[in-house]
Parts: sequence; C-alpha cells; structure tokens
Amino acid sequence: MNSNFEIKDKTIIYNILDKAEYGTLALCVENKPYAVPLNFVRIDDDIYFHGALKNKKMKMLEQNPNVSFSVVENYALIDSDFSTTEGLACPATQFYKSVSIDGVAVVENSREIKAEVFEIFMQKHQPKGGYKSFEHSDYDKALKATALVKIEAEKITCKFKFGQHLNEERFEMILSALLERGTPTDIETVEIMKAQRG
Repeated sequence: MNSNFEIKDKTIIYNILDKAEYGTLALCVENKPYAVPLNFVRIDDDIYFHGALKNKKMKMLEQNPNVSFSVVENYALIDSDFSTTEGLACPATQFYKSVSIDGVAVVENSREIKAEVFEIFMQKHQPKGGYKSFEHSDYDKALKATALVKIEAEKITCKFKFGQHLNEERFEMILSALLERGTPTDIETVEIMKAQRG
C-alpha cells in the first residue's frame, strides 16, 4: 500500500468500523471465493456477525475459518476532467476510506457472550432502545437458534484515498472542481482532502 494512503491510528479505524452499517465478508473453500455483505459490530479489534446456524457461509467457515472482512466509506466521485485537460478517462476515480481485516472466524456458543454481543448490536443499530435486555429468558430460544461468529483480527489495514499523492496542480484542480459542483459530499470531501494533505 502507498504509505501516503495508509492510516494507522486505531481511533480513526474504530470510528470507521463503528459508523458502518454493514461490511463484506470474504471466504474461500477449494479455490472458490464467496463474498457476502452483513451487519456487524466491533469489540476491540474483533468483528462479530450473526446468522443462521446452517447456511452457505457457516458451512464454508467449517472448512476454512480464514476470512477477510472489509468496510468502505465512500466520498466524492472524481470526474476525469477534474484533474486533467487532456480529455483522458484515466484520471476518473473515487475518494474513500476503507478498513480491511484478515483473521480467523470462531463460532461463539456461550449464551452469556451471545447476550452481551447482541446487546451491542442493538445499541449500534437501534440506539433509541425500546427492547428487553438479552438477559431475559424470552430470548433463550432465539439465541440458541442463532449463530454468532467472531473474527479474531490478525491484520488490520486502513486506507484513505483523497489525492494525497497528487502534485499541487492536480490537487488544486480537484479542489476547485469539487467546490464548483458543491454537493454536500463534495464539500465534506474537500475538507478531508485538505486535512490529509496537511
């Protein structure tokens, strides 16, 4: 990875993961890859997701627990003419933040752990509350029938792509074009570009 793009600050990485509503889980068995989007929560460096006890992803995890998980936060699309006057398509790109995690998937069977993690799921996805605590026995059947998987992170990488590598002329051209287009996403992208350039 280009060192201009790499982010190592755990606070920034955690913020991206905690804001994301879903991520993409990548698995592979017998050289056949499979990627699936899913809801998740982060606890420390680890990722948790849930689902049916028996489905394609659970069967694949039984055969190969090595996984990769990624989250992308999209920002402005950069039109090709934002940074060149030569009429080429090549400069067209997307600015973004991303986090990738390589690790090992472990199935959690403890009711206590499931209750704790599902509480965190609800705090993330339904922060207004309005539900019984998972300590309640009403959840016993559902928790038993639901798989909870932890991805034990072995490697975490984070990338910010906001034109940090561009020369001053191209960087300023993109800034001007984004400000002229002026969508809320463009304005936010400009602020991040300036911060990353600094």
